[in-house]
Amino acid sequence: MQPSQEPQPGSLGPGDGGPAGAGLDYDEAVFAVVAMIPAGKVLAYGDIAELLGSGGPRQVGKAMGRGGADVTWWRVIRSNGTLPEALRPVAAGHWERESTPHTASGVRMRQARWQPSEEDHARIDRVAELLPIPKRHPRMI
Repeated sequence: MQPSQEPQPGSLGPGDGGPAGAGLDYDEAVFAVVAMIPAGKVLAYGDIAELLGSGGPRQVGKAMGRGGADVTWWRVIRSNGTLPEALRPVAAGHWERESTPHTASGVRMRQARWQPSEEDHARIDRVAELLPIPKRHPRMI
């Protein structure tokens, strides 16, 4: 599955790491949410965990570290608007091209944080329902 595609129930077959109908693994769910973030907007690692109703910032960060070139990693940052120093120069180029509000030290979270619409929330909920986690916590953002 490409990160920009919305996952479908049963999208993982035996060759994809699970039996048909197994749903999504956490990384795939994270990448599906990241693919929804519009250019010029960002979410914090913890925001994605809250939207999925599962995991936390570190789990999302680990998933992002396993992402490929198709993942828009510069749109997922720390809650204070920063990224690790080594990633800032490359991310800053993306932020400039996408007109993401930022300073030399990071993104201006108040201006750049993505606020999903009800339609976006419905899409995210469909992704989250495919996770093999029976007790999701309620949506907070």
